[in-house]
Amino acid sequence: MKEKSITFWELVLMNVSALYGIRWIAKSTSDSFGLGLGAIPMWIIFMLIFFVPQALMCAELATAYPTDGGLNDWVKIAFGTKYGFLVSWMHWTALIFWYASFLTFFSINFTYMIGKPELADNKILVLIMSLVVFWALSFASMRGMKFGKYFTSVGALGSVVPTVCLIGMAILAVVVFKKAPSASEYTIATLTPKLNMNSLVAISGITFAYTGAEFTANFASEMKNPQKDYPRAIMIAAGTICVLYVIGSVCMTMLMPTSEIFAYTGTLDALVIACNLLEVPQFFVQIVAFGITLSIFGAVVLYIAQPTKMLFGYSEPGIFPEKITKKNEHDIPEKAILFQAILVSLLLAGVAVFPAVETIYNVLITMTALTSLFPYVLLFAAYIKIKRKKVDKPGLYQMTKNKKWGCFLGYMELVICMIAIVCSALPVMTTFKENVVYEVEMIGGGLLVIVSGLWLWKRSGLKNKTFEIE
Repeated sequence: MKEKSITFWELVLMNVSALYGIRWIAKSTSDSFGLGLGAIPMWIIFMLIFFVPQALMCAELATAYPTDGGLNDWVKIAFGTKYGFLVSWMHWTALIFWYASFLTFFSINFTYMIGKPELADNKILVLIMSLVVFWALSFASMRGMKFGKYFTSVGALGSVVPTVCLIGMAILAVVVFKKAPSASEYTIATLTPKLNMNSLVAISGITFAYTGAEFTANFASEMKNPQKDYPRAIMIAAGTICVLYVIGSVCMTMLMPTSEIFAYTGTLDALVIACNLLEVPQFFVQIVAFGITLSIFGAVVLYIAQPTKMLFGYSEPGIFPEKITKKNEHDIPEKAILFQAILVSLLLAGVAVFPAVETIYNVLITMTALTSLFPYVLLFAAYIKIKRKKVDKPGLYQMTKNKKWGCFLGYMELVICMIAIVCSALPVMTTFKENVVYEVEMIGGGLLVIVSGLWLWKRSGLKNKTFEIE
């Protein structure tokens, strides 16, 4: 019998580690992102209309089907094995670009941690650090989540504690001791997002930042009481994440005007300002950078293990060679993780040809955003179908027992997701030539992911096996 190894609070920390990213505070409030102060109400609105319903839907599906397949199994139950594979493929390929952008963010934080922020623009150093960290965490993830949960638990604190430090220091410097006036003015006019191409793309970015509730769903089977504890863990994590995003965004913009916030260094730049105002030694920023580095470790370990396990460990036999899908004693397809590490290494080496680290970071974020939302179209469609046809069983968690209301919320999530996909591909560059390149990256990359997944399925010769929803 499989050992129940994940506790309630470990799952809460795992969710925070996977879903909360301190980097989004700087990125969302930066004028270059398109929202500025308008990001603050957007965090609240999308938490209510997108994140919480999404998380509760995943909780309902995870407790009804407490297997390790997660998203793959839910879509497979609703639409058959072909679409279960396709959603896993889209999830995994999107994360290849995400790993690279996240590792770049890690390397920048590492330079602040060692007190050498000027090294953040050294492309070779960023490349080497990214490669070393990803390979090390790939090997760690092969031990399974019984081992990896220690990274995610510490990683959650490494993300939350720096945010709390930013919030506390900003309030002390600007509100309590009045060392400087607020760098931003908060009015209805300034907090209202401007409706233009940039802001629409930015709103789709906030939608993307609020995805990921399904990442820990496949660990429901490793809990002693998933029907009760999994939904509670999701809600506690959701409330924590929203508060951190909203208050963190307010406090960052109290210290810096949105025009001076850079997406990849904004958090640490704001802490430097707070330290100067409060006469705190700059060494404190290095400690905070260390905490952010830990948070990156936690998120990457979780994101390496789950999508790879879902795609290669639970795909139908015949799609991939048996050698790459074989699981080790920790139930992890380690050859697939090695294959993934090679792909990410090649991608990191390839993007190193760009002229600056900031350009690299933004290109990788762009390549991730659109394809990352594709799997959620199938997720919400699967929830609607399962909710409509599933026979309710006593003792299982349900977001709502009213099937019509549940389906309505599923359609609402589906529409929001599809609008976000369209918005993420809007042309936002300054010249026609740049917009052509941007659209080729976004639309062409998205189509390539879908077409390649369909090709792999056709090549396997497998038929779409459907299931009775119970």
